[in-house]
Amino acid sequence: MNRDPEARHEIRAWTLLLLAGGLVWFAVLGVRPLFNPDEGRYAQIPAEMLASGDYTVPHLDGLVYLEKPPLQYWATALALAAFGHNAWAARLVAATSAVIALVFLFLLGRRAWDAERGLTGAAMAASMLLYVFMGQLLTLDMMLSCWLTIASVAFCLAQLERDLAPARTRRWMLVCWGAMAAATLTKGLVGIVLPGAVLVLYTLLQRDRAAWRHLHLGKGLALYAALVVPWFVLVERAHPGAFDFLIVREHFQRYLTTVHDRYKPWWYFLMVLAGGSLPWLPQVTRALLSGWRRSRPRGEFDAARVLWVSAAFTLAFFSLSDSKLAPYIVPVLPPLALLGAAPGPAAGRDLKLAALLQVLFGIALGIAVVVYGRRPLVGDPAWTYATLKPWIVALALLLVAGGATALALRGRGLGLRRRIVAATGFAFALALIAGGADAIARRYSAAPLLAAAGPLAPGATLYTVNTFDWTLLFYAARPVVPVAYRGELDYGLAADPARGLATLEEFKARWQPAAAAYALVPHATAAALASEGVPMRVLAEDFDNVLVSRR
Repeated sequence: MNRDPEARHEIRAWTLLLLAGGLVWFAVLGVRPLFNPDEGRYAQIPAEMLASGDYTVPHLDGLVYLEKPPLQYWATALALAAFGHNAWAARLVAATSAVIALVFLFLLGRRAWDAERGLTGAAMAASMLLYVFMGQLLTLDMMLSCWLTIASVAFCLAQLERDLAPARTRRWMLVCWGAMAAATLTKGLVGIVLPGAVLVLYTLLQRDRAAWRHLHLGKGLALYAALVVPWFVLVERAHPGAFDFLIVREHFQRYLTTVHDRYKPWWYFLMVLAGGSLPWLPQVTRALLSGWRRSRPRGEFDAARVLWVSAAFTLAFFSLSDSKLAPYIVPVLPPLALLGAAPGPAAGRDLKLAALLQVLFGIALGIAVVVYGRRPLVGDPAWTYATLKPWIVALALLLVAGGATALALRGRGLGLRRRIVAATGFAFALALIAGGADAIARRYSAAPLLAAAGPLAPGATLYTVNTFDWTLLFYAARPVVPVAYRGELDYGLAADPARGLATLEEFKARWQPAAAAYALVPHATAAALASEGVPMRVLAEDFDNVLVSRR
């Protein structure tokens, strides 16, 4: 039987699905306001770069902020300059990074296997719950994942060509080295530690010594150093001690200790992967458990083994750390998606199980809504439940309908059922992060609070007392004075203590004689200050804080 027309039909169908998803992907970026804490931080730092013209030392609220290198800040500053001071522009870099990673995933799938495998793997990654969430959230994790994916793909493409096209191998290896440099400038040493460890483990497992002879080590290291070293030198010169903070505290102490209070048990990321890979959990599980097997003879290059080692080592590396956050394992998803897209006897069974899990997950969501609603709810939980209930019910119905349709079409082609599951998973995740999150925005963003308060007087001082809302800076478009709060501003406040107030007494001394001033205050603190006779006029409030004015 000639399968060429059928294969071309599958490729067209997957291409159209991905293009349609891409249009929606970028269209909804600005639907909801920026959320605390990361989105506020990673939007404000580039905004302050634009305002100050200082692109060497990142600042947040006018304070030195050296927790991460600046590459994403630079890219986001360009987006803000091009498209304005808004959430859509602020999220553009993360969303674009997600798409670029999928393009490279497709390139590897097409070269190592075929175009249908590449498109299927890209679509599976694009519809995974965690991938959609992190591609729509303004953090550094998606850009890091993008660069690590490019590094892995470029390495594979270079080694696949090593005996046929030396010039092409050299170009792809330089892309790999450049991607590692970009990953380092995005989130630090992990950008070279992870790919380096993957190379060592892969060559030990596959006995592929030839890979080392085609690394173009001299040119690659020179390119890496030329891209990475200048910023570290400049930031250390501008702010002595920066290198020690970036490398020792933000890498070794963060990884080896609980200094950031992010301890989770070793199996935490297995649970995150199980939920974050939905609806493709069966395919991801099979890829993770069986992908270690050789698909090429020992000594020959094996792209599938590189992908497996990359996913397995990254998962193990972060699982062994004492500091864990769910987004850390986003780089695991693309390689597992491409491995999980493999055809074969197990593909149909895995797809049936994935569709069944969609149905069961939808039913479980519906039951959870009913059970939770029977509890005696008041205040914040009652409001959140009432606001999210229509969204959760609609999304539960979507999951059931999509999964049931894929099961009902069991006699039809595997590609059609995969597309139904992919479209359902993508729609579920995107609707939840864009629409559902927007519905409860007043819970996690200062934008609704400021909108309710009305315009703030130009030039008036804005305080945050016993708290710090990271989105307040971006939406108020002015610096704030932290009162009795340090948190992640500690490093900057240690260098410039005059930028904050250490105690409530200092705040009251500044507040009382002020002609015009504003303060964001937690409800309990506001009540305590009012009981002491501190003059405050309430402008707006949400579940956590009150925005007050002096006059």
